Amino acid sequence: PNETQHLLFVLMFFLFVSFIIIVVEKNLPEPVTINTEELHPERFVAERARNHIINLTSFGPRIAGSYENEVLAVKFLRTTINSLIKEAHENHKILLDVTKHSGAFSLKFLDGMTNVYRNVQNVIVKIGPHRPTMHSLLLNCHFDTFFESPGGSDDSAGCAVMLEILRIITQSPKLLKHSIVFLFNGAEENILEAAHGFITQHPWAKEIKTFINLEACGAGGRELLFQAGPHNPWILEVYAKSVPYPYASSLAQEIFESGIVPGDTDFRIFRDFGKVSGLDFAWSTNGYVYHTKFDNVDQIPLGTLQRTGDNILALTQAIVLENYLLDTSIHGTLGNLVFFDFLGAFVVRWPQYIASTINVASMIIAGYSIHLNMQSARRNVKTSVYIKHIVICVGTIIISWIVSASSCTLVALTLTKLGKVMSWYARPAWLFFLYVCPTTFMSMIVFLYVGSKQKKEVNSAWTLFQMYCDAYAVIWIWILFVCVLFEIRSGFIPLHWVLFPAVGNIIRHNFFGKCTDWRWLCYHLGILSLSYIQSFYLAIGALYLFIPIMGRIGSSINSEIVMAIMLSILFCLLLSFTLPIVLLIKDAERIISVIIGIFLVAIAVLILTPLGFPYSGDPLSPAAQRFMIAHTQRQYYNADGSLRYSSTGYWIVDLDMNSPHSVESIVPEVAAAMPTVKDCEKELYCGFPYLMPVTTFLWRTSWIPGPAPLISIPTNLELISKTRYTNAILNQQHLVNFTFNVTGPDHIGIILSPHKGVHLEKWTIAEGKPLQGPMWNDRETYFIYYACASDCVPYTFSIELSVFPDRMQKEPCLSIALAGHFLHGEYQRSLRFKTFLAQFPPWTVVSPWTATYTLWEF
Repeated sequence: PNETQHLLFVLMFFLFVSFIIIVVEKNLPEPVTINTEELHPERFVAERARNHIINLTSFGPRIAGSYENEVLAVKFLRTTINSLIKEAHENHKILLDVTKHSGAFSLKFLDGMTNVYRNVQNVIVKIGPHRPTMHSLLLNCHFDTFFESPGGSDDSAGCAVMLEILRIITQSPKLLKHSIVFLFNGAEENILEAAHGFITQHPWAKEIKTFINLEACGAGGRELLFQAGPHNPWILEVYAKSVPYPYASSLAQEIFESGIVPGDTDFRIFRDFGKVSGLDFAWSTNGYVYHTKFDNVDQIPLGTLQRTGDNILALTQAIVLENYLLDTSIHGTLGNLVFFDFLGAFVVRWPQYIASTINVASMIIAGYSIHLNMQSARRNVKTSVYIKHIVICVGTIIISWIVSASSCTLVALTLTKLGKVMSWYARPAWLFFLYVCPTTFMSMIVFLYVGSKQKKEVNSAWTLFQMYCDAYAVIWIWILFVCVLFEIRSGFIPLHWVLFPAVGNIIRHNFFGKCTDWRWLCYHLGILSLSYIQSFYLAIGALYLFIPIMGRIGSSINSEIVMAIMLSILFCLLLSFTLPIVLLIKDAERIISVIIGIFLVAIAVLILTPLGFPYSGDPLSPAAQRFMIAHTQRQYYNADGSLRYSSTGYWIVDLDMNSPHSVESIVPEVAAAMPTVKDCEKELYCGFPYLMPVTTFLWRTSWIPGPAPLISIPTNLELISKTRYTNAILNQQHLVNFTFNVTGPDHIGIILSPHKGVHLEKWTIAEGKPLQGPMWNDRETYFIYYACASDCVPYTFSIELSVFPDRMQKEPCLSIALAGHFLHGEYQRSLRFKTFLAQFPPWTVVSPWTATYTLWEF
């Protein structure tokens, strides 16, 4: 292939394949409705599940501790479940238990925290055979929500799916071999509290042998199996064999475990505190509505519910109708699992040690493929010359990646300077024009330039092309080797790029060795498409996840540069073995000129027209700019009890790089917003009421001086006792014991920071060693998240500090800050606060609350 149309054909082929993958990715099954359920006996009925979502979301936001969560939602679940029990088949024994739990635990989540909870609720149903059984499968969802969100997908949809599965199983005459525990937990958004209460305190928890967790970080689309294990690969085997619409990836699990995605699920609680293996599912598409008022039933297609319902029902029945739960250790093995699906058709899965064996074998095959190419090129170049040019080609490829990424970064910096960032947020197609096009033409330019120099020694363009393919093979072999060395489960991606091109090349040598026309081109693209399809399929799922996350990642990160580098690297890898085709084309410059022209036109349209505006307030397809705003009162006290500082106003947590000044022409008060960076240097936790310990990545916030909030319940700290003593056993260590009493609203953040030279030895807050957060000004910090769902009483705790002798009497040794949060009810927003919020445009979504921050020295 040496005509321009050949290169155009290659590019159009990959565009077409990409389009088909996007269409396949969005495909959902036909939903079963109430009118058609008679035609589908014992099938999941999506419409009935949707009705459950409508009923749950009709209560509005359901924050733990609110009337909507503790009374209305629990009443709905009890009523619905009791009606199902009345209609249940006589073959089943069904028990309903509504419980309250109190406890505490430490969690290495975000910056690290200790979670203290009181009277959080769980609605629990157990269904099984009438004979005694000590083996149960757990299905878990949560019915509480993030404040200001109705929680249609997160997680009313999960609970609705479970209610419909409960209906089907209770009405079926099929005898269960094991029990199923349906856990509807009422405090997940309080950072996994209710799940902890169940798995550590409820008597049924001892029977749990495996679990299925239903979550959401988006709405609609397909549910992704993104965590499995940590042991018992039989669970994944059952999933692969039983579900009709698989969608699973150990790549997603590694992304989630890396902390790149700011979130966590009850999976961690069951795994770490219950020592149980299981599966974690989440809807990840349309993350724009996650934790916002837009997360309603309208964002959830019936096909989504049908797909998830069919999958989870099939998986549940496959587990409880067989003998897997009798002794999970028989089917279990140590080590992580490697798994991925192919276009939703089937799941490939194997343990880590088998993956390593396959990877090593693939590297050997690829090495043999390179050897074959060297042998066939002997007519044109010596072996030593061939090896030398492979090294040059490897360097050229890496340089092309650097040049492409640098060019895309330059584009991102230019857009940042012009104030035209995040155009792709509401319109992801911009990513193609802004970053895929430059990646493509810059790589081609590098290949053409270096290739022209290499042709002085390598006369055959075909040989040179083959050298570049071998160079790509060498690079992918090294990537795969690193995955094997560090046991990276997403190594199945480089495996595709090592194995398929190598096998394809070996076959070509035997059957297509003399073909250099359209037949060769079609064969070459056919071989590459195997790797490209799987990789792009995974990439598009990752982009659906990451693009909305850029709207809540914080203003300290330039999301334009992040996406520029991500897209550039992604397509440099996706176009492996493809871009060197430019070396075979006579007039490749014409195609490059066209791509450059498309890029320049796109830049002009973005800058000069409204199409570059990053946000959308369309209720049917929202992509709104997020704001978290707390109407705040701040007070800092000296050690002698005197007031050191006091202020009131609006604290804006800047969630993306356009915040807060994107609205200053619409909301006049925002023009007076001041950065809080200096506050973070001087005051504990920046002197602001952080709801979660997130100062390491949400440290850039804004402060608008304003009127005082209406505080109905003051947040107070009372020193009950202070005792000084010396520990003779520990080398005369000087210790100070404090006992405090805390009162305030039902959500309180307690931040402790011993002064320099002072160390927190132990406390009564939770068992074990106190979990330390990030250092601040060479001082330890500790974050305690306290939540009370009902019957709240003052919270009392003690801490023990080790101090230097000269500080025993003179200087303060401890700073304590209390952040009181009003997340629901009439005191969440005052009239003046509502007036301020009403000014925000429809393309924004605000999560408002009232808070206090008070700092004491002891």
